[in-house]
Amino acid sequence: MYMFCVIVYVYCRERDEALDNIVEHITAFLGGKDHWFTLPNVEKLQPRVQDLIQVQLLNYDKVLILGIWGMAGIGKTTIAMALYNQICYRFQRRMFVDNISERCEQHSIVSLQEELFSCICKTTEETKEEATKEAKEKATKETTEETTKAAVEEVTEEATEEEREETTAEKAKIHDIESGKLLLKKNLSNKKTLLVLDDVTERDHLEALCGSREWFGPGSTIIITTRDRSMLKDADDIYTVKGMNYDESIELFCWHAFKNKEIPAEEYREHAESIVEYCGGVPLFLEVAGSHLYGKMIEEWEPALEELEENPPYKLQRFRQVSFDSLRDDSLKKIFLDIVCFFVGMNRNHVVKILNGTGHNGEKALTALEDKCLVTVDGNRLQIHTLIEEIGREIVDEESRLTPKLSTYDVFLSFRGKDTRATFTSHLHAALENAGFYVFKDDVQLPRGEWISISLLEAVKDSRMSIIVLSTNYGGSKWCLEELENIMQLQRTTAHAVVPIFYSVDPSEVRHQSGVFGQKFNDLLRSHPVEEDKEKSWRTSLRQVGSLSGIVVVNSRNENEDIKKVVEDVTHLLDKTELFVADYPVGVTSRVQNVINLLIEQQSKDVLLLGICGMGGLGKTTIAKALYNQLSRKFDCKCFLLNIREVWEQDNGQVSLQDRLLSDIYKTTKIPIRTTESGKLELKNRLCHKRVLLVLDDIDKVEQMNALCGSHEWFGSGSCIIITTRDEHLVKMRGIEPIIYRLDEMDDSEAIELFSWHAFKQAYPDTNFSVLTKDVVAYSSGLPLALEVLGSYLCDREIEVWKNALEKLKRIPNHKIQEKLRISFDSLSDDTEKEIFLDIACFFIGMDRSDVIQILNDCGLFAEIGISVLRERSLVTVDSTNKLGMHNLLRDMGREIIREESPDEPEKRSRLWLHEEVLHVLTEYKGTTTITGLALKSPRTSSQFIN
Repeated sequence: MYMFCVIVYVYCRERDEALDNIVEHITAFLGGKDHWFTLPNVEKLQPRVQDLIQVQLLNYDKVLILGIWGMAGIGKTTIAMALYNQICYRFQRRMFVDNISERCEQHSIVSLQEELFSCICKTTEETKEEATKEAKEKATKETTEETTKAAVEEVTEEATEEEREETTAEKAKIHDIESGKLLLKKNLSNKKTLLVLDDVTERDHLEALCGSREWFGPGSTIIITTRDRSMLKDADDIYTVKGMNYDESIELFCWHAFKNKEIPAEEYREHAESIVEYCGGVPLFLEVAGSHLYGKMIEEWEPALEELEENPPYKLQRFRQVSFDSLRDDSLKKIFLDIVCFFVGMNRNHVVKILNGTGHNGEKALTALEDKCLVTVDGNRLQIHTLIEEIGREIVDEESRLTPKLSTYDVFLSFRGKDTRATFTSHLHAALENAGFYVFKDDVQLPRGEWISISLLEAVKDSRMSIIVLSTNYGGSKWCLEELENIMQLQRTTAHAVVPIFYSVDPSEVRHQSGVFGQKFNDLLRSHPVEEDKEKSWRTSLRQVGSLSGIVVVNSRNENEDIKKVVEDVTHLLDKTELFVADYPVGVTSRVQNVINLLIEQQSKDVLLLGICGMGGLGKTTIAKALYNQLSRKFDCKCFLLNIREVWEQDNGQVSLQDRLLSDIYKTTKIPIRTTESGKLELKNRLCHKRVLLVLDDIDKVEQMNALCGSHEWFGSGSCIIITTRDEHLVKMRGIEPIIYRLDEMDDSEAIELFSWHAFKQAYPDTNFSVLTKDVVAYSSGLPLALEVLGSYLCDREIEVWKNALEKLKRIPNHKIQEKLRISFDSLSDDTEKEIFLDIACFFIGMDRSDVIQILNDCGLFAEIGISVLRERSLVTVDSTNKLGMHNLLRDMGREIIREESPDEPEKRSRLWLHEEVLHVLTEYKGTTTITGLALKSPRTSSQFIN
């Protein structure tokens, strides 16, 4: 691209003014050329940019503050770059400070002040050199020698002045934010400046980088891009960035997916259009989705999009961070999630009243969420962009999955009071409470008003399930319909169970709003008209609840039997309670699927026995819990006995475990057990006709197996017994051909993710800690226990603490991890097996198994049997080449046992393996009878006398 400038010099009295103009244009034009941004499809941005240019031209002589505001990913930065390209040549100084929010998370605001200051100095230098050169070349051709000389002298004089400023600037040092403000103000105040501050989210950042208009020379323009409108209180004009229209969206998506502005083949059209609709005009999502699908065949699109959803790239993870996590106020976060779950599409004034009723300032809260582009208002109704709404629902799901809240109520009871309060509903309420269920009955717990309250919405959310008594007048109550709408929304988005009772109405009347039920509904709409969207939502909810399997009570002769049936259904439904799996269940899904595949392969009408085996800390219990949750609904009854090894050793622990097992199977019947032997008889007699799912967690003794699942004859056909243990040998003893699932360590990506969740509360490490994270993960060798313990310990700690902790771990292992791992060692009943384990940990890792057996047998140890036992207990491995192996942390645990024999005097330990310690003992004549083995690898060139 060639750039040229034509200057016409006309003799006039105002020669100095003309020369000033020549110098200014050459300087500004050439000084800005290296600051341009390369933007694709720039012509598409032109309409948006042109509006902003008009604002800038109308305020040419004043200091203009221009805001560009919109949700994350909407293209604010791109528009700012395009605007910068078109107007930067008009300014003596121009700076574009990008990505301020994220950079301030990683660095101090002082570093951005220094960058801005450095940019000022750089601009001055470039302007000086290029303007002088161009003035000489261009002015010579168009003016007399005298004019040329004057022009060059003018540039030189200005450059000299700026050089003095630069020299002064280079000597200045920014020590803190306040000194940075003074320095920036001094160097900006006499120049016409263009400053773009991109992604500003904190008022402090704004004040530190462009304190006030007085900082800048006349004609300056400050452009601020932000997703928080409150940052733009001092702006002269705010440009709101809207989403792309359909044509723009489809073209942008196609450029990234096909490298073409149109869909290349008709077979892609339906998928492409649905993706574009889902992205809702947000360029970020269109670009990411398109790029992810580039080069893939049509049959690969669906799995590719699923992969994109499960493992979103950094850009999309960042989108969530800036959309929700940037809300500093916890109450504001809660209100946002309430809006996502309950209030989308509702009248704004109504929502303000509801929020005010809970002690919040509703107006202030909604304004704050609107300012941050999380909520919009259209026709006075609250709206949320599809992608942001999805983020909110994911957060709600994640919170309930990772930190499940105990439900306040078992059952939420929704009904029309004047139809059934004194009859059916009253009796049902009493029956449920007599059965031990805690029931929320809305006419008892809450006062009524014109609108449904947030307290009631919370009650729905805090109940494990809902029963809806749909009677003749139910559809004629605005309150009931609001309840129903929220119950069905919760049912669609969570696992909330719903049981409809059709009392004196047919399900089809509810489904189609027909008959007397439909008449009452239509009467309500005529007497109390509502917005079209609200009516549509009510009809959808009625259609959905009318389609659910429920209980029909029409002209019943025995309502007590109907109520008894409802109680039985509730009992069955609420028995499907899931176990809490883990705070951060990384890698669980794939492993559970592997186990299920094993069970499918061995599917049998007989009893299945599955052993989940592996060393301590690998996550056997976690996998067993997740597996239990997935399988439990397929069995007549179920029981998960947790931590059997520990409970077994407690007073009366053996009988208490048997009692717990029977209680879980026979919920309503108390069966007394006095001794372990009587417990065996009760279990055998009462379980043999039932299809049972039984999980026995952390078995380490044969006696435990005998007392809790004596043989396959105890259980009905189709039952499944799952055992987690460190000792594979125990699973093989049951008289059933077992299925063995050996749990492996995590791979590097899983390990980094799990550690990051505990250390940084996100799925990836902070940039400054990435190297140290890899070191910790390497030390942990894929052991989830170690990753969790170390991640939790290092969370929110400084880098120096991390380094010190790693250094210490190399010498002395973490005691929490060692405590868990040592259980396997301490449970070895034979001292010979313990000695063999310690010998392998200190000397024989990586050696041939046969060679080690020969060495140990020569020492009087029965190595063949001993190594087999250690393998079964997951303490030692043997690979395909017959080499002995051991997990690094088990090795460290074994060596720590030896070190503890004499922490300060190596010569008093039974085994020595560290080169320096062995050499010290031998050269200093400190050998003792305590030492039973040592290893010394000495280079051939070494010459030392040892004894």
